Amino acid sequence: MTMIPGLVRRAAAEAERHLREGAGLLVRAGRDLERSARLARLLPDYIERVAVLEQAVRDQGTEVRAIRTELDSLVGQLNDRLLPRIDERMDDTERDLAAVATSLIRTGRETAGHEARLESAERRIGELRTKLAQLEQRTGLWRDLQSTVARFGDDLDAMRARMALRAAEPPPAETAPVQNITDRPA
Repeated sequence: MTMIPGLVRRAAAEAERHLREGAGLLVRAGRDLERSARLARLLPDYIERVAVLEQAVRDQGTEVRAIRTELDSLVGQLNDRLLPRIDERMDDTERDLAAVATSLIRTGRETAGHEARLESAERRIGELRTKLAQLEQRTGLWRDLQSTVARFGDDLDAMRARMALRAAEPPPAETAPVQNITDRPA
């Protein structure tokens, strides 16, 4: 029978533990009851606050719906007024952009043509400047030649004048005849 007293002791210890836990639960429930009583006293205030908040939310909901209705109306009016004109404006803008792009392309081509013409004209002007410099050099040489010929002419006239004077005088008998320049021996 030694088993039974051990079992009884264990059962008694288990029952005692359960009783203690139950007592702890009762103490906590008592505290919760105090808290519950305090909350029960505050409950009407909370209910009143909740009612006020619910009413405020309902009022705000009504205002939001009114604002939503006004916004829908404004959007509808804007769509009715602006959308047809926006399409027209977009078409006009597209046409204007196409015209500007075409003009820019044409201007670019013309500019490229003008640049080619300018380069050609600049090359031609460079060639003409070179020819003008050569012509000025030749003109300078020609003027130098003319002045030299004029001096030779003056010298020749002076020589003729001296020769004419000498030709008028009879040549001395002892002098040899004047040889022609072309008759000289080389």
